[in-house]
Amino acid sequence: MIDTGGQPSKLRKEEWLRENPIYQNTVACEKRFNPDFSLSQLHFHEFLEISIIAEGSGIHRIWNRVLTCRKGDVYVLNAGVPHEYFVKDGEEKLVIRNILFDVEDWFTGDLALPDSPRFCYGIFDEDILSAYVSLKGRSMETVERIYQAIEKETAEKEPEWMEAVKAQLILLLIAIRRHLEESSTDSSVTPRDRMVVSTAMRLVREQYFDKELTLESIADSLYLSKSYLSKLFCRVTGEHFSEYLRSVRLQQACRLLRDTQLTNEQIVYGCGLKDVPSFYQLFKAKLSMTPNRYRTETRKTIQNKEGKGEPNMSILTDISENLQRGKAKVVKELVQQAVDEGIPVEQILSEGLLDGMGIIGEKFKNNEVYVPEVLVAARAMNMGAQVLKPLMAEAGVKATGKVCIGTVQGDLHDIGKNLVKMMMEGKGLEVVDLGTDVAPETYVQTAIEQGCQVICCSALLTTTMGVMEEVVKKAEEAGIRDKVKIMVGGAPVTEEYCRKIGADRYTPDAASAADAAVELCAAC
Repeated sequence: MIDTGGQPSKLRKEEWLRENPIYQNTVACEKRFNPDFSLSQLHFHEFLEISIIAEGSGIHRIWNRVLTCRKGDVYVLNAGVPHEYFVKDGEEKLVIRNILFDVEDWFTGDLALPDSPRFCYGIFDEDILSAYVSLKGRSMETVERIYQAIEKETAEKEPEWMEAVKAQLILLLIAIRRHLEESSTDSSVTPRDRMVVSTAMRLVREQYFDKELTLESIADSLYLSKSYLSKLFCRVTGEHFSEYLRSVRLQQACRLLRDTQLTNEQIVYGCGLKDVPSFYQLFKAKLSMTPNRYRTETRKTIQNKEGKGEPNMSILTDISENLQRGKAKVVKELVQQAVDEGIPVEQILSEGLLDGMGIIGEKFKNNEVYVPEVLVAARAMNMGAQVLKPLMAEAGVKATGKVCIGTVQGDLHDIGKNLVKMMMEGKGLEVVDLGTDVAPETYVQTAIEQGCQVICCSALLTTTMGVMEEVVKKAEEAGIRDKVKIMVGGAPVTEEYCRKIGADRYTPDAASAADAAVELCAAC
């Protein structure tokens, strides 16, 4: 199957890699080579990529190197290598087969360590970032056969399919290694130099919206001097760092102009640009038109290609990303825009709001973000949800479950309870908040009257833990114990205590509590 959409966004890649640890596609390249193509426009991903030129010939730009590629060429690129394929003038097509995967998902020990000579079976030789071979005849047939075998196993997912795919990946890497002719390295810079620059580029793409992001701040985070990183960046990429940063910000501004209804002031803020006048000046200098004209012309082009009136589904990604950054006002505006464009309410909720909150929950669970980030993200979700609530009943959208939550009698702490509530709402659950100092009878009565599937009890004081056992007993006395699950949590609570009092589930943190509540509601 051939598509012309290229690779999915970084965010989407991370999502599908959680369930599908290997990705394949066949791309019909349509871009014509332009020597002025910006470094910021090159593909930049977090996974190892094997690219097989299946048909035609063209240009492959890796970093600032321009290479001719043709049928039979195979490139292996490590994570963080910016590159792009182009069709040469006079050529009709260039077809590339891609395989992307995270090395650590498939290999262990020396095979997964970039510093090791055995990394990926020595495929990179002395260059730990990129390698190249040119194959013909039987060698090319072997590689194509392995590619098809991986594709078949991934599609069918028969028992032990991952073991079969791993075996094929090993065969593929060894086959490429045996025919390795030369590394696509540049002797003027070392692999280590490119790794440093690659890290700097990754930081720019992750933090471009921060107005305080500068060469100096990135140099500090890498424990380098500003002047050293500046010279190294220019030597490795052929571009100045300041130009690269501007290009990334401008590229994101173009995306927002094309895919959203954000004002120019909001775009300036969201892309870390200085102010509206300088934004206009930069935009006209680079694209020879104003931002408003760009928005009008690109949308006309999209409508001509896709048909008038088609809803813009990329807005859901914008909702998710802005929610993760805690931009409540922007999220609310984007949700309203999505509604106005006719996107189904359930889709806005699941692919926009819940998607963003789910990512925040995973990051919180992995200690990648902390309570303040979760709180501002939850506030942004609530702002978006306010727009959808009146429409959800009309559309028949139902919550994934219903729970009641409160801090037990004698305990007035509510920060942990509120955080759990936010996480649960971020999973699409309807949450009845009973507040603090909640008596056992209140939990049970609320569960009966409101039809809750789960009762959630929080305690921050050792002296109040005993109330949780009373909640379990009251549920048994009311005859609902077989219908309602009971969750417990809080600083002094443990798994052992949960089992001792007969509760159903203990979770150590808010994100895990939300996941457990969804699971328990589904089981009821």
